[in-house]
Amino acid sequence: MTHRIAVFTDLDDTLFQTARKVRDADIAGAVQVARALNGQHGLMTRAQATLLDWIAPERAIPVTARGSEAFSRVGLRFGGQAIVANGAVILDGDGVADTEWQARVMAALAPHRMALEALPDRARGIAATFGAGIRTWLVEEPVCAGVYAVVKVEPGTPESALSHIAPLWRETVAGPWRMHLNGNNLALIPPGISKAAATGFVLERLRRDGPVLAIGIGDSSSDLEFMRLCDLWMTPTGSQLDCAIAGLLP
Repeated sequence: MTHRIAVFTDLDDTLFQTARKVRDADIAGAVQVARALNGQHGLMTRAQATLLDWIAPERAIPVTARGSEAFSRVGLRFGGQAIVANGAVILDGDGVADTEWQARVMAALAPHRMALEALPDRARGIAATFGAGIRTWLVEEPVCAGVYAVVKVEPGTPESALSHIAPLWRETVAGPWRMHLNGNNLALIPPGISKAAATGFVLERLRRDGPVLAIGIGDSSSDLEFMRLCDLWMTPTGSQLDCAIAGLLP
């Protein structure tokens, strides 16, 4: 029996990135494909556009930390489902949240709701001790309110400040919370919420209709868990994953 192909792919820093991350040699051919509220729009290079064409957009299933609202500002069109908000929400092709998955997520979040809602204030307090300027918020979803917390540094504060904030912030919650730090993005994610769990849910459903060759694409350590559920995976050269494999990260 012929296998269908499903490509589970991260978005930011995989299919596009901000202008400061585009190589000089590629900037002339890059086009805007995602709109950012802070003006740091997502640009896709010619090579990335070629990759998406080769994958075929109808085979691609985005797996992204972007919440539903931020995902709606991505101009690329895919063929069906999308996993957003670090796996907290699975959208169908019409942008409607999967109710079965949502029930599981709400049950997983319930014991951690108070701790989650306190995280932005805790991050501000920690940052103040370092004199670091930060922005912090909960990624909110219409179907389940806040799902995880984010910290980014403000202009004038080095990204390295996040490496000092991260362990102290993690200590404010108990249990198997997951922390992810990559560049100017620090996230603290409650138990039961993950890209991998959502990918496994979608993949199990797809395979009910026959064999599926699953391919995972991502750039960061937070992507590796969902990528390893796939039969094959790939990562951009110079990504966080690539550097870790090459032994360039501690």
